[in-house]
Amino acid sequence: MADSPEPARDVSGGPADAGPMGRQLARLARYTRGEWRSMTVLAVLVPAAVGLQLAAPEVMRRFIDGALNGRPTDALLQLALWYLAFAVGQLIASVASDYAATRLAWRGTNRLRDDLVAHCLRRPARFYQRYPPGELVDRMDGDVTRLAGVMSVLLLEIVAQALLVAGILAALFHLDWRFGLVFAPFALATLLLLRRLVGRAVPFVAARRASGAELVGFLEERLAGAEDLRTNGAVPFTMRALETRLGVLYDRARRAARVSVQWPATTQGLSTVSVVLALVLSVWLRAAGQISTGTTFAVLSYAMLLRRPLQSITTRFQDIEEAVVSVRRIGELLREGGTGPRGTRRLPARPLDARFDAVSFAYRTGEPVLREVSFALRPGERLGVVGRTGSGKSTVVRLLFGLHHPARGSVTIGGREVRTLDVRSLRTRVALITQEVHVFHATLRDNLTFFDGSVEDGRLLAALDEAGLDTWYRELPEGLDTVLGTGARGVSAGQEQLVALARAFLRDPAVVLMDEPSARLDPHTEQLLAPAMERLLHGRTAVMVHHRLHALRQVDRILVLEEGRAVEQGPRGELAADPASRYHGLLRTGGTAR
Repeated sequence: MADSPEPARDVSGGPADAGPMGRQLARLARYTRGEWRSMTVLAVLVPAAVGLQLAAPEVMRRFIDGALNGRPTDALLQLALWYLAFAVGQLIASVASDYAATRLAWRGTNRLRDDLVAHCLRRPARFYQRYPPGELVDRMDGDVTRLAGVMSVLLLEIVAQALLVAGILAALFHLDWRFGLVFAPFALATLLLLRRLVGRAVPFVAARRASGAELVGFLEERLAGAEDLRTNGAVPFTMRALETRLGVLYDRARRAARVSVQWPATTQGLSTVSVVLALVLSVWLRAAGQISTGTTFAVLSYAMLLRRPLQSITTRFQDIEEAVVSVRRIGELLREGGTGPRGTRRLPARPLDARFDAVSFAYRTGEPVLREVSFALRPGERLGVVGRTGSGKSTVVRLLFGLHHPARGSVTIGGREVRTLDVRSLRTRVALITQEVHVFHATLRDNLTFFDGSVEDGRLLAALDEAGLDTWYRELPEGLDTVLGTGARGVSAGQEQLVALARAFLRDPAVVLMDEPSARLDPHTEQLLAPAMERLLHGRTAVMVHHRLHALRQVDRILVLEEGRAVEQGPRGELAADPASRYHGLLRTGGTAR
C-alpha cells in the first residue's frame, strides 16, 4: 500500500504545447482519403445552404416593401412561396450536409482508431508500463470520439459560417454601402481577435485532459482490485486518493474554462455593439427617407444573422482546440514505443537450443536487472531459474521470448539471435506461460485459437485432452462454443492455467518458457496441474522460473541468480546434494523441495 496519494502529473507545459494548430489538424487529412463522394456532396450542399440563408432576408425585404406599396396579392403570394421554398431548401441542405459530414468524420476516425489499436497491440512491454490500460482506452476511444464530432463540426461550421459572414457583408454593401462600413470593421476585429486568442487554451485543455485520463486509469486499477482494497482496509485511503485527483481535475478544468470563456464573451460584446449601431443607422436613414421599411427589416435581419456565425466560429474554435489536444495525445501514442528494425529470420524446423552470452539488461538507466549472465541449454534440456525476489528470474524468460532485448550480450534460440527473428516465427516455436492467464469474454474455441477460425476441432480437442481438460470440456453446455470469461461462465485459477497449457499444446512449440505458472494455485490444484505440465515439457527445451522449489524436480540444470548475477549453475541433482551450494541452501530454507 502506498503511503500517500500520488499527485497528478503537471503536463500543462509538456509536449502537448508544441506545434501549430494547423499542423496538428493536418494529420487528420489522410484519414479522409478516398471519401470523394462525401467531399463532393459537402462542396455542393454547404454553399447552397449558405446561399439560401442569405436569400431569405432579401425575399422578406421585397415582400414588406411590396405590401406597403400595394403590390398585387399574387405577387406577394409568390414571394411568400419563394420564402417557404428557401426555408425548406435550407433545411434539406443542412440535414444532408450534416449527414455527409458526420459519415465522413466517423469513417475517417474509425480508420484512425484501427491504426491506434493495431499500433498499441504491437508495442513492447515497456509501452504498457508507461501507459496504463485506463489511459490507453481514454486516448483510443475518448480522444478519437471527440475528433469524430469536431471533424464534422470543422467541415460544416467553420467553412459554412465563414462563407456566411462574407455573404452577409456583401449583402449589406449591396443594400447600402453605409451598412457595410458599419459591420465590416466589427467582423474584421472579431476575426483578428480570434486569431490572437486561438491556441491560448491548448496547454490548459491538455492538462485537464491528462488529469481526466489519469483519473480513468486510477479508477480502472482500483475497481479491478476492489476485493483486495476491502479486505486490507484500504478503502479510506483510496477515497482520499480519489479526492486528490478530483481536486486536481477540477482546478485544471476551471483554468481551461477561464481562458476559453474569453472568446464568446468578447464576440458577444462586439456583436451587440454592431447591432445597436445598425439599428441607430437604420432608424436615422429611414426617418430621412433614404431607405425603405423592407430594407430596414433586411438590415436588422442580416445584423442578427451575422451574430450567429461569429459566435459559432468562436465556439467551434474551442472545440477545435480540444481536437488539437486529442490529435497531439494520439500522435504521442503513435510515436511511442518503437521496437526498432523488425527481425526477418525464421527459426529452423528442428529441436532448438537456448543460450545467454554475457547478457546485461536494465529496465531503467542505472538500475541493472541482469549483469553478465551466461548459460547454455542443449535441445530438450530443462533449466530451472531460482533466486530471491528481484534477482532477475522473470527477466530471463522475457528476454528469451523477445519481449525485451539485452543492452549487452546476446540471447539466442536455435543458434539465431532473438532480436533478429521474425516475431511470428518466434511466437510459433516458443511458448510463454505465466501466472497471469487472460481468459477473454469469448468462446472456448476462440480462447484456444486466439480467434483463428481455421483451426480444426480435432486439434482443439486433442490439446484439451493433453492439458487434462477433457472431463471439464465434456461438462460444458455448448462444448467449444461455450462462452467463457467475465460476465459468462466462470473459470477457476487452475482451469485458467490448464487453458494456457492447452494453448501451448495446440502450437506444439520447440521451447517452453514458464514464469511462476502455479504461483497463485493452492498445493492441491498445483498437483493436479503437474501431469499436464510434464506432458508439455516432454522432449522440449524449457526454462522454468519457480519460487516453489519442489516444482523444479523435473529440470536438468539449475541457475541461481543473486542481484542479477549468475552466482551458481549446474546439474540439479549435484547442486541439491552439495551442502556448500547456494541451491542446497535455498532448498533447506524453503523447506518444500525434495
